[in-house]
Amino acid sequence: MKTIIAFIVVVLSGLHLSAQSQAEAFIKEAQQYLTQKNYKQATLSLQDAINDINTLIAGQISEALPAEINGLKADSDSEINATAMGMMGGGMQISKTYQHPTKRENQAELQILANSPMLASINMFMSNPAMMGEGYKSVRVGTKRAILKSEMDDYYDDNGTSKKIRSSELQLPLNQTLITINMKGFASEAEELAFAGKLDIDKLSTLLEN
Repeated sequence: MKTIIAFIVVVLSGLHLSAQSQAEAFIKEAQQYLTQKNYKQATLSLQDAINDINTLIAGQISEALPAEINGLKADSDSEINATAMGMMGGGMQISKTYQHPTKRENQAELQILANSPMLASINMFMSNPAMMGEGYKSVRVGTKRAILKSEMDDYYDDNGTSKKIRSSELQLPLNQTLITINMKGFASEAEELAFAGKLDIDKLSTLLEN
């Protein structure tokens, strides 16, 4: 367990801790419990520290996301949910919505999910494209491979008038993270991939995986 505490301290040293961060306090608490040989409470304190670290990392990632991409503007706030998933693991979920200011049907919902249980199946599909179902295809976002599924959906405006719009889901797996973008109202696949490319996947990968 001392090795685990040392690892967390190393992680903390690479982060800019805010005044609201309690990670260091949780680690000191865990060390005290460890001295007392109260291993259960030490474990819980370490999990609290991991939760706090995940929140810090999620905040860094949220700040790295563009405020506007190809005319679609991001919500002012991102939804962040960070929870511990095991002693050395951890998970976080970051959601952000991008909306066109005048074309209400044109939007994109971004979700970043660490340690997603879907990663194994998606990586399997990408290594064997023949296993993909109807409507799925392998695409590239920068240097990364992703899976895209598109279909035409009905969209109803405020007057009840309907029209057909593109509705697509892009799933991009990294080493331990799944990035999913649900896009509506884009004119073409090229526009969807152009939107995804502006997220700077390489930078997000560095923040998420290093």
